[in-house]
Amino acid sequence: MIHPRNESTNRYPLFNELIPEYTFDNTLLDYGGSSGNLIYFSNGAINESKYTCVDVVKDAISAGQSEFPDGNFIHLNRYNEMYNHEGKFGPHIWPTLSHQDFIWSYSVFSHTVIEDIIETFLWFKSLSPKKVIVSYLCNDGDDNANKVLNYFYNKRVNKYGSCVDFRNNKEDYFYLINNEYNTGNGDEFIAVYKTEFLIENLKKHGMNATKIYTNNYPIPFLSVDLGE
Repeated sequence: MIHPRNESTNRYPLFNELIPEYTFDNTLLDYGGSSGNLIYFSNGAINESKYTCVDVVKDAISAGQSEFPDGNFIHLNRYNEMYNHEGKFGPHIWPTLSHQDFIWSYSVFSHTVIEDIIETFLWFKSLSPKKVIVSYLCNDGDDNANKVLNYFYNKRVNKYGSCVDFRNNKEDYFYLINNEYNTGNGDEFIAVYKTEFLIENLKKHGMNATKIYTNNYPIPFLSVDLGE
């Protein structure tokens, strides 16, 4: 799946708000960056020669490398319940990268099981970044979380005619494939976590995370200190 580009998919303002320290001289890893939508919408503010995009969708990586030839586009052939059903299961051999100043990941861990999230963060840690910002879906019970879960619930009812009502689910995490609780292959897979559950699991590996909301945007982010 190559994500479309329109104003509704422009995440550069979020990046700019959450990583204001970024400068043109910094290296940047865009994890799950598709065909380079972040650098596209930056209008030259992100340095192509110091930009790396890693994604599980091979066609997206090929398209991004063609459009941004000075960037570094890497296909990670890892199984993903939504985006790469033909990929390999872990433990995975991660790309060999040098130090990355910043790591950004939007709309990846909202489609990723907890075991893969932890393994990915451990790889991030090996890159010694200054800052890591990732988005996710939560069921923390606040207004923003409820707004997001209502959106996904209504989307599934409209598409499938019905859906298990997950909006008041109090579990630490749950997975949905299409309109039912489950894991495995599906057209639409989402993973929803309690923030405290994610924070506690990252802490077990020496990493400290903080929940962040941005201006006028309901989906939360984690800012993660990966430790030494």
